[in-house]
Amino acid sequence: MSAVKEVFSILAARAEEAIPVHDSDYLGEDGLLICGECHTPKQCRPFPDSDFAVYCLCQCQQEEDRLMQERLRRNQTEQRRAICFGTSDLIHAFFAEDGGKNLKLTEVCRTFAENLTGSTEWLLLWGDCGTGKSFMAACIANAAIDAGMTARFITVSEIEQQLWNSPDKAAVYDEMNHTGLLVIDDFGCERRTDYMDEIRFNLIDGRLRSGKPCVITTNLSMNDFAAPKDLAMKRIVSRMFERSTTFQVKDEDRRFAALKARAVRTE
Repeated sequence: MSAVKEVFSILAARAEEAIPVHDSDYLGEDGLLICGECHTPKQCRPFPDSDFAVYCLCQCQQEEDRLMQERLRRNQTEQRRAICFGTSDLIHAFFAEDGGKNLKLTEVCRTFAENLTGSTEWLLLWGDCGTGKSFMAACIANAAIDAGMTARFITVSEIEQQLWNSPDKAAVYDEMNHTGLLVIDDFGCERRTDYMDEIRFNLIDGRLRSGKPCVITTNLSMNDFAAPKDLAMKRIVSRMFERSTTFQVKDEDRRFAALKARAVRTE
């Protein structure tokens, strides 16, 4: 037996073990096994003018395998989503739910999300509270996950808590640096101490060095970034703006608007 046929014989034996044969299956006119359900071959001959036959997937088995792979893909996607958002309700933030209130913002965020593969770019969304910055950043994260990337949506305060609870501080930063997309939400709202400044710098610097994309949302203004109050913040801002595209998010406070809509008017 030639080396090629020997390899095919080994593969054929494995396929025979993997592909189930049912009582309804039958032999066709060519002597090959036919599936009793979809009536397509379960065997084929890889070599012309040879009686050598190997098992193959019939159409219904191919469909079953396709559905299994699709279920596996969905499960993996949902696992990545859970890792990204934890218990945050923003796990349900998708561009389809945007509502089109700020078309320019949506366009900027969609374009950023569509070009994440291989990107080293950063996006900084700044503006007042409640204008939808976090929602749109979460939409980008979900789009990245749906595209097969890993992502993390986290605040500096949450990273500080992870560092506090972890015996391996470097591993916490490594996780932030190796994830496909990092979203740092509400940057600058955490307390200002030397310790927190060190965390902020290590986070920004490490992510920049990783060469991977990042989205940052903040209530700070460009004036705050243009005139940092101390050297520590100046170092952080300098690194942050090295690769960032900035976009000011202008809108009414969506949370306050929703509160007004739910309010019960009394005389």
